[in-house]
Amino acid sequence: MNESVRMIVVLAVIAMLSGGLLAGVYEWTSGIIAENELREMQSSVFQVLPGTVRIELLDTAPSTLVEDDPTTMREVEQTTTQIFVGYDDRDDVTGFAFVGEGAGYGGAIRILVGVDDNSGAILGLAVLSHSETPGLGSKIEEASFRNQFVGKTLDDPIAVGKDINALTGATVSSRAVTEAVRRGFADAAAAYERSR
Repeated sequence: MNESVRMIVVLAVIAMLSGGLLAGVYEWTSGIIAENELREMQSSVFQVLPGTVRIELLDTAPSTLVEDDPTTMREVEQTTTQIFVGYDDRDDVTGFAFVGEGAGYGGAIRILVGVDDNSGAILGLAVLSHSETPGLGSKIEEASFRNQFVGKTLDDPIAVGKDINALTGATVSSRAVTEAVRRGFADAAAAYERSR
């Protein structure tokens, strides 16, 4: 019995030390990870808002807005999670960029869309993250698909089969991006107008 108790105590101490070490490493690296994510997001905003040299965060919502729907066993809901305002070197507003989410075939698809301040047209679209099927759904990252959204305004339908061509074999992924753009565009434009 004494040998068993001693082994349990030793294992408990090892587990506590390991847990403490993991917590310490997480605490130390979480700041670095957040800083890298911010740098990557800023780089993407500069990509979708040409001529922008400075950005400000206008609004933010919960980081994950795609939820599981137990009745359909799929993820549902898509909306805007972050809105950035871009400024040029004269400190004039170039436009705004928003992060949208859609429920793709493999899970949540996060996109970043840049919108021109003067015309209200989409300037660029970047895919931030996805888990779509390689070679099929992953083609949402290709310029030929993303460029279909450039020049679209809130007056356009922004719908698969109307003014957006779906990717062959990846209709769900195409619709997820399109829905994320359309819904996010309306939400972000309204928030942007309220802030002015």
